Amino acid sequence: MKEQVKTSKTLYIRQATNSFGGGLINPYIPIYAVQLGASATELGWLRSLNNLFSNVMQIIWGMTSDRVGRYVPFIVLGGAVSSLLWLPMLFVTTTWQLILIVAVQALSNSMVAPAWAALLGRILPKMERATGTANVNAAASLGTISATLISGLLMQRIGGAPAEMYRIPLLVAAATGFGASMTMLTLKEKNPKGESQTRKLLDLETLRKNKSFRRFALISLLQQFFMSMAWPLFSITIVNVTKSDMLQVAFISVLSPMVAFLIRRYAGRLSDRAGRKPLIVIGRTGMFLYPLLYAFSTTMTHLLAAEVLIGVVGSISDIAIFAYLLDTTTDEQRGSSIAVYNTLIGFATFFGSILGGYFVGFFGFLGLDTASALKASYAVSSSGRLVSGLLFLLISERLIYHSTVREELISIVTEDVETAKYRIQKVDELGEKAELGLMRDIEQFETKQSSIVESNKKEPRKNTKREKDKNSEKE
Repeated sequence: MKEQVKTSKTLYIRQATNSFGGGLINPYIPIYAVQLGASATELGWLRSLNNLFSNVMQIIWGMTSDRVGRYVPFIVLGGAVSSLLWLPMLFVTTTWQLILIVAVQALSNSMVAPAWAALLGRILPKMERATGTANVNAAASLGTISATLISGLLMQRIGGAPAEMYRIPLLVAAATGFGASMTMLTLKEKNPKGESQTRKLLDLETLRKNKSFRRFALISLLQQFFMSMAWPLFSITIVNVTKSDMLQVAFISVLSPMVAFLIRRYAGRLSDRAGRKPLIVIGRTGMFLYPLLYAFSTTMTHLLAAEVLIGVVGSISDIAIFAYLLDTTTDEQRGSSIAVYNTLIGFATFFGSILGGYFVGFFGFLGLDTASALKASYAVSSSGRLVSGLLFLLISERLIYHSTVREELISIVTEDVETAKYRIQKVDELGEKAELGLMRDIEQFETKQSSIVESNKKEPRKNTKREKDKNSEKE
């Protein structure tokens, strides 16, 4: 039991600390690129290369970690190298220099993702995977939210050239990320049944026969393609359309994680009790509204509304998707299977982000002004998100669930209402006790005062020293 608590504590500390380091600078990388003069096409390359390199090597790393049977070393090494690559960004002067560093950083990060997913799959109980993932992600959200706000406020006060604004966040991000990786060295990883020597490398034929995994991966690939088309455009809207400053960028960046933090505790429970599929369908279909809100945004208020939306639909679907991937992969090949999934997603988002960046120029070539071309590109992404989101209706559950989303929502609301009533009742009881205590104190005080007055009446009044002196003078 103590070992399990220690393991959970290590996971939470690593996620919170690592996310704090990333939260200091990650949300501002596209903004940094725009401030360096990046075009829509260059922003497309920034996002696409980041997506590709963060996923392309995951098959190799996933197979290697499965073969070794240990995941912590990959998490430590990949995280440490990735965090130290924040430092070269202190010296960039062009967009392509920034793009190159981000790509190399993403390549080192690809070592972490399959190992982290496989480690969670090994540690978390099967029927509590979504809840456990939600709790770990909540720790990550706390780190991201606090760091992004601190960083935005700091950069807003520093001002000046981008190199000056980003100096402190980059330095702290490097130190914090490196420290977060080192915390994993305290985790004693157990390799079950000593299977490291007998594990097979990724069996693509077995994976191909896994219909649930294959269907889910293909639908996800299609949706991620359309989702990524809008990614390079968001920072253009934030900087050039709504004219948001760094502090406003911070608020925009943290609102979605804040909403997700509140929703995740319910999402994990719903997914574990009512199933993964309903939440995946609702969440992934609802994402079509996000680019539409950005398309017609003219003020920061509009952007904040979009972030509230993505915080809700994103959090409920992300938790369910991760749990579904754990459900549809075997323990022996989970790292490499998820690596295949992430690699496919990487290629989809690579081409989607590039295409999204070029779409603005394409619509401009057709005669649309910049604002209209931006809206048209958002519309293409939104349409693809809607259609692909509905395709998730075709996936099948791997576990049996004895409840529904509606029943669980009613249960959650009922429990929250009962909890609120109980707490109000406790507050009332404490108030009544305090009031009775105050009344007793007042009664005791009045009784004491009355007794003092009565005793003064009965006793003869003694002359004070001053009165005695006056009497002696008169005589």
